[in-house]
Amino acid sequence: MFTMAAIKPLSECPDYAPVLAYWSYNLWYRARPIDYDVLVKSYRQRARNTGVPLAWAAVDESMPVGMVSLKNDDLWTRKDLNPWLASLYVVPEFRKRGIAEGLIRAVTERARELMFGKVYLFLDARDEAHLEEYYHRLGWSYLEDGIDNDGLPTKIFYFQL
Repeated sequence: MFTMAAIKPLSECPDYAPVLAYWSYNLWYRARPIDYDVLVKSYRQRARNTGVPLAWAAVDESMPVGMVSLKNDDLWTRKDLNPWLASLYVVPEFRKRGIAEGLIRAVTERARELMFGKVYLFLDARDEAHLEEYYHRLGWSYLEDGIDNDGLPTKIFYFQL
């Protein structure tokens, strides 16, 4: 039987900032001209913030096993839409345990507290069909097609708060 990982604001576990930055770098930034150190600084800042940008870590037995962020201007072609659920990741061995849903809920609850009306996200082109079905199941709605930060087609979704 699996235990559910605790979802913690990064402000409660700031020492995990380099781990979250490492995951982000390897998943989304390695091919871009953005250094790992810039990402570490960004996550350390999210650990100190009370408003956007923010980050959360999923923690299982004192080890980070997932992450998510709430940030502005995540999709560079749609800076008019904010805030964004971004950088959702769960370590493969911990998937299918409800951790991603817990991370998503943390983002939407905090966005509601911050008085936002909607939260946006865009799909990773590497697994778009699966992700589209997943987010629909969680109550997200399709907004429109777009172009992601690597110039690839994507779909934009929103969650009404």
